[in-house]
Amino acid sequence: MGRIDSSDVFKDDKLRLPSGYGLRVKPDGAWELVSVEYKKPTVAIASGTAAIDRNQWHRMELSFHGKQIAASLDGKRLATIENSDHSHGMFALATEWDHIQFDNLSVEP
Repeated sequence: MGRIDSSDVFKDDKLRLPSGYGLRVKPDGAWELVSVEYKKPTVAIASGTAAIDRNQWHRMELSFHGKQIAASLDGKRLATIENSDHSHGMFALATEWDHIQFDNLSVEP
């Protein structure tokens, strides 16, 4: 997640997410880039599918430059869009109740 502009957490179906952008990737390869705002429905601003091998490590990247948001998986661009719902904020990592590991986390200005 990126550009989290509220530390409050909002209910989104089964998940509770803070206000900001999130990149969700499911084990079957379905992915979506969402925008979450207080008292508004969660909006999928981009979505698709990607090949996922559950037995391999994967590199996910979410980057921001002005209004431009880019999402990548394993070095392949999933989406590049423009959106101005959130202009600044914190970052976060989130998971569902599943086995997951993180390694080599990097946050750059």
